[in-house]
Amino acid sequence: MLRFGIVSQIDPINVQARVSFEDDESTSFWLPVLQTKTLNDKFYAMPDIGEQVACLMDENSEDGVILGAIYSTEDISATQSEKQLSVNLEDGSYINADKENQTLTVAFSKMKLIGNIEHDGTFTNTAGIKSNADITDKTSSMQAMRDTYNPHTHIGNQGSPTSKPSGNM
Repeated sequence: MLRFGIVSQIDPINVQARVSFEDDESTSFWLPVLQTKTLNDKFYAMPDIGEQVACLMDENSEDGVILGAIYSTEDISATQSEKQLSVNLEDGSYINADKENQTLTVAFSKMKLIGNIEHDGTFTNTAGIKSNADITDKTSSMQAMRDTYNPHTHIGNQGSPTSKPSGNM
């Protein structure tokens, strides 16, 4: 049977929660929280304590599963478009995929990407670029330019070499 209740306790390690049901003033045993995938690809999301959830329960409400959280008049969706997929966190960070504009927006104070990144298109940056390794384009690297520029001299107008550049690259 389908029941609606409020999460009263969570067990994030075992991915379980207990749910309080107002209609009969009962609290469930520990119920697993339904996930999208759990075998090879693993998804994880836990409801918050106080969150309204839908549960599929047996006829005695002794066993069941939390199907997921549901929006209400008090807890409304951060996105009101069927053309968007959105994850909005309580600290203001978010991920929003807009199918209509083909735009992915990721807003976090820090992002860590592990792996190689391939990019087609224009890269626009407003805060500069820092690298802990050499930077290379299709012609040369920054280190190769420094190696060429820093020690170079010129033949002066009287035939003798000039001094090295006054500052290194």
